[in-house]
This record gives sequence, C-alpha cells and structure tokens, in this order.
Amino acid sequence: MMSNEEPVAFGGCLCGAVRYAAMGKPEGAGYCHCQTCRHHTGAPVVAFVVFSAPQVEWLTGNRSRYESSPGKFRGFCHECGTSLTFEDDKLVEFHISTLDRPDDFPPNEHTHCADRISWLALADDLPRYRGSIE
Repeated sequence: MMSNEEPVAFGGCLCGAVRYAAMGKPEGAGYCHCQTCRHHTGAPVVAFVVFSAPQVEWLTGNRSRYESSPGKFRGFCHECGTSLTFEDDKLVEFHISTLDRPDDFPPNEHTHCADRISWLALADDLPRYRGSIE
C-alpha cells in the first residue's frame, strides 16, 4: 500500500475478479450527470467518491481501461463488465455502488447538472454545478 493509513474503503466488481482498497480521507463524493458517465454505467446519474491516485491499491485482478477523452480513463472489469472508475494520473473516482460499504460515503454535491436528464427529479438540497467544480 502507498500509505501507512488503514484502508477506509474496499470494493470491487460483481464477479469479484477485481478488488481495490483506498486509504485515507477521500477528496470528496458527489453525483455526476454528464453524458459520458451515464453511458459508461447505463444509469441516469452516477454517484462517486474521489481519492488521490496514491491512496488507491488494486488488490486483485486487473481492471481494463478505456480512454474516454485525452488522459481520462473509464475503468471496468473485463470479466463481468462492472463499471468501476473514472480516473486520470492524479485522481480515481470510484462508483459508490462498487464499494463494500457505500453508506460510508454520502454524496455532497451534483456536478454537470447542465447535462441532467430532464425527467430526473432531484429531491435533495445539495449544491448543484453546471459543469465540473473548478
């Protein structure tokens, strides 16, 4: 592990071929409404938790990655197809649904709301951003 800290998050794919751990405090957690996240997951909105890349250790298996835009990758299990991450060389955003304990990381914002599907009603009072948080 890249850190002496105890892991705060464990997770993995549906079939169990890919497992990961993340250490330390996450950078944040939120919902993403962008079209690329929706296409990657097949969901109308994606919940994610963000860790810096050095906080992440891949425990078993090898995730496959697709470069969805220059320097940005979508990670997934090549065995079962589970969507796992949005990542670059600095950050790894895990889909909260792949965590063993998703309740530990409640989202605290909505990003890319300009791309939100019109019929998706948001019933919370979390901050909303038209695009990425700058």
